[in-house]
Amino acid sequence: MDHYSYTNPGGHEPNCDVISVVEHDDSLFIVFCDGLNGMPSGDEAAKIISETAMGAFLEGEAPVEVCKTANRKFREMQFDNVDLRRAGSTICALQIKDGHCSWANVGDSRIYHFSQGRLADYSVDDTSVYREFERGEIPYEAIREREDRTGLLVCVGQIENIEPHSGEFDILSRDGIVVCSDGLWEHVYETEMLIDLHKSYNAKDWAQKMILRAVARDHLKGDNLSLITYLKLEG
Repeated sequence: MDHYSYTNPGGHEPNCDVISVVEHDDSLFIVFCDGLNGMPSGDEAAKIISETAMGAFLEGEAPVEVCKTANRKFREMQFDNVDLRRAGSTICALQIKDGHCSWANVGDSRIYHFSQGRLADYSVDDTSVYREFERGEIPYEAIREREDRTGLLVCVGQIENIEPHSGEFDILSRDGIVVCSDGLWEHVYETEMLIDLHKSYNAKDWAQKMILRAVARDHLKGDNLSLITYLKLEG
């Protein structure tokens, strides 16, 4: 399976983005977490939640249950560790197997699926700005331009019970999947992601093209910059 991962702290230390990718029993499991920046132990929270979620994947849970398990177990840890009580993280959880992807997410880290020359599927943000888009008050492209775009309504570790967004889709030849933090999608438009996909030979090549766009605009002075790319090659 052709996939590539990259993370950079950018202008925010510590790096609160955590990527976990495991190939197991003909499946590719992906967990992406972005800990709450500015909150105590954001990096530690993302690490714990990522490890817990991947463990749930390897135990056979589906993406929605993986997210719920990570939330439940992290909430249990918060009772015993005061440093974690205000901490939390976004989460994206994906399973790719036999040309099919199932996914779930909480927060504003994003999943994009590009197929047959278009953006075919994408995840939902848990932000007030995204709710405005859903109500038809602003266009989708305007989300990244709003100063309050990063204000989360829901994330792992902040409420007792979460209801992840979820979906599934088939993966065709030359389809691409991007999982990324707001440190990438705030600076790279979906149309540009698609253009770079068409110009790329593999998942690493695709990722590097998008990273160059983000760095040119942000100069690694902003938020943590992280992404995972998956490309279904010909055949």
